[in-house]
Amino acid sequence: MDLDLLSFYDDFTLGVAAYQRVSSKKFKIIYINNAGATLDNIGQNHLGRFIDDIFPELNGFGLIDQLEEVYLSAEELVLPFTPYQSPLNKEYIYRANKIKKMGEDIIVNIYNDESETYSYINEMKQNKSKLDDALHLVSHNIRGDVSTSLGMMELIKLGIVGEEQLENSLDMVKKKIENIDYNIHDLVRLLYKKSNSA
Repeated sequence: MDLDLLSFYDDFTLGVAAYQRVSSKKFKIIYINNAGATLDNIGQNHLGRFIDDIFPELNGFGLIDQLEEVYLSAEELVLPFTPYQSPLNKEYIYRANKIKKMGEDIIVNIYNDESETYSYINEMKQNKSKLDDALHLVSHNIRGDVSTSLGMMELIKLGIVGEEQLENSLDMVKKKIENIDYNIHDLVRLLYKKSNSA
């Protein structure tokens, strides 16, 4: 009866595999839908084989222990963004898994490759770092030069700066405006580099 229910997952867009527990930490693949076969790069000819014979790296990934945990507790287990290294190309794959027990000895794993989502999150973190650098540049360098220039211009306007100090004061304002111009160019360069590297 339980195996008939697995056909419900045939058209799922997420990977679905079912394993039968044969003994402690020994699970035989008894079902895999098309999405799962594509994600795992295996075919229906793998049915009946032990999962750790096909994917020995899953022991290091911890999936076998998690299947055993769900078998013993009968409690559903959700694992978001779990990385493991593919033995084929040594790249890291990020999987999200939802594991549950069905019947006496069947464990169902619903999973998806979340590598692209992880890549987007990582890219956003890098972009945030560059944005933080840009905000630091604006808040410290540019604002400081603007404040100094405005303060000096106000002192000149109020007549507090005498004739003998006026040329030095205007040179200082000019230098601060040149610094602002340089920092704006630096900011544009930083932001442009960020948008081109994305």
